[in-house]
Amino acid sequence: MTPETTTPASTIFSRRVRPGFEARYETWLANIVKATSGFEGNQGTTILRPGEGRDEYISITQFDSEEHLELWLRSEERKGWLEKLRGIGICREQIISLGGMERWFTLPDQGATRMPPRYKTAALILLGLYPLVLILNTCLSPLLVGLPGPLQVLLSLMISVPVMVWIVLPYLTRLFFGWLHPTPSAVASAQARQLEDQ
Repeated sequence: MTPETTTPASTIFSRRVRPGFEARYETWLANIVKATSGFEGNQGTTILRPGEGRDEYISITQFDSEEHLELWLRSEERKGWLEKLRGIGICREQIISLGGMERWFTLPDQGATRMPPRYKTAALILLGLYPLVLILNTCLSPLLVGLPGPLQVLLSLMISVPVMVWIVLPYLTRLFFGWLHPTPSAVASAQARQLEDQ
């Protein structure tokens, strides 16, 4: 029997802490991260502290499947930690869950908390996939001569998919990060220019 494949999933928590409550929040954060690590399928948590124009704490919690992520999100232990959070000054909170392809278009060290528009992700995939397929077809065609067509396609995909997921897309995501995740000031400037052109 073939084992069922699972898709990794992440949840991004963005919280702005009132001045003076940072130490209490840091203690709470360290404790809930430790508690989360004991749940099945947990793959770690990335913590981004305020800085470089960002005034919120961002934590990215990753699990090996959406099922395990949901078990943690609905767990009584997590509910208990959220109750303790009530006594800490939180000005603003945003929670976003990412699964499947959405995870390809976020960078832990950049702190993006929104999924880019679908047309942008589609354009980025096309930008990376088209030249990759052309190069692989050119390089592999002489080596695959004589093999059945379906096998040629399978072997090509076994190379192109990992290269796309682990090399090409992370590189393109970092290169076009400002376009995928424009800052509020950049969006406001673009809107202002549009109004001036009208």
